[in-house]
Amino acid sequence: MTKLKILGAVLALVGLECMLAYFVIPSPEDVIEAAEMRARQHTATEPDVEDLTAVSDKATVEVDLKNFGITAYQPLANTTLRIDFHLYAMVNAENQGEFETLIAQNEHRFREQVLVTLRSSEVSDLTDPGLGLLKRKILEKTNRILGKPLVKSVIFSDYSFIEQ
Repeated sequence: MTKLKILGAVLALVGLECMLAYFVIPSPEDVIEAAEMRARQHTATEPDVEDLTAVSDKATVEVDLKNFGITAYQPLANTTLRIDFHLYAMVNAENQGEFETLIAQNEHRFREQVLVTLRSSEVSDLTDPGLGLLKRKILEKTNRILGKPLVKSVIFSDYSFIEQ
């Protein structure tokens, strides 16, 4: 008799789980309908290819952010890194005055962030021909310091990297 009660309880539990799964798991038609609705919403909010590839008609200017000379000791490799470069920021011409004012107010914080970024970078980032990761990091930190996304891109000029 006890075995029948246990068997009945197990069957009731399995039946309850099957009913719950039937009501919770969507049917194939519901899945297709939801996917189509999501695709319609995605294409409605997606920008046109022309908008993404169009050249901005806003004039940009290069703003001099001065020379940098950094020496960093790498204790694990027992080497010293010497990095020299001239840094420029690309800013919309209409924002140049505001940018120069903000960068003058935050000059020391900006230089410190550039130094920290370069000193904490891996050698592979410092030897990358395009310096892509360094540019993105400096761009993000500069805009954060300024409190506004005024800088459109960062340009390294006269870049020199020596490992001794």
